[in-house]
Parts: sequence; C-alpha cells; structure tokens
Amino acid sequence: MIDSDDRRRRYLLLFGLAGTFGPDELQAAYRTLAKLNHPDVATDTGAGMRMVIINEGYRFLREILEGAQAPVPAETPEDPYYDRYRRAFKIMSAAFDDYFGEGGRKGLVGELETLRGRLREAKAQFAVLVDDMEYNPYVDDAIDRIASINKWLQ
Repeated sequence: MIDSDDRRRRYLLLFGLAGTFGPDELQAAYRTLAKLNHPDVATDTGAGMRMVIINEGYRFLREILEGAQAPVPAETPEDPYYDRYRRAFKIMSAAFDDYFGEGGRKGLVGELETLRGRLREAKAQFAVLVDDMEYNPYVDDAIDRIASINKWLQ
C-alpha cells in the first residue's frame, strides 16, 4: 500500500506543483489536466481512468490545503529538473487558460493557432527535460505531457 507521503509526492508531480502550492495553483493545474485528459476531449480509451486519478489527486491535495493531511513542508530545495518541468507546465497551463478564456487575455479565446504556438513552446521545454537532462522523476510525466500536447498539434 502507498503511504500518505508517497501519494502526496506522486500527486504533486502529476499536478506539476511544488510542496508550497496554494489553492489557486491547485485549481489551475487541475483545470489544465482536465482539459488535456477529459474523455470528451481525449478520445483514447485511457482518458476516463486518467480523469479518475486526476480527480482523486485533486481531492487528496485539496485536503492537504484544508489541513486534513500532514502539513506541507515550508520549502523545497532547488531542483533544476523540477524548475524545467514547472516552467513547461506553466507555459502549457497559461496557453489553455487563454484559449478557454480563463486567463487575463480574453482576446485569445478560441485562437487555435496561438494555442498551438504556445503548446509548441511548452513541448520544447518538456523535450529538454526528456532529451537533454539525465533521467529524473519528471521524465515520465514530461513524456506524457508531450504526447497530450501532440494531440492538440495535429
């Protein structure tokens, strides 16, 4: 059985969050993951199961914020792998926020070519993590993000 600390670590990785995340960051990461993996958008057979995992992760991390779980550490050490992953995730998240009208740039709603350009930028950042850095805890998730982004670039 997976202990609470391991679940927390895995969900933080899935959501692209640091240990010091806040409610706004959690909600934004959840929306981004849902936009990539919801069965109405992702047509592959695994989409439903991915959403179950995403929903469970959201519930678990929300409980941490509400104090139902062990406290989140105040600081996380500097990690170049995490920094690269976080940079790519933020680019991807902002692209979807703008495309779906949830970001501050309402003029970009529905602008598919703008979305694709920004997703290419996020994909390039994820690719650096996969191709140019040694294997690390973020590689497998970065590969999944690249595959999800590729669906939008078709």
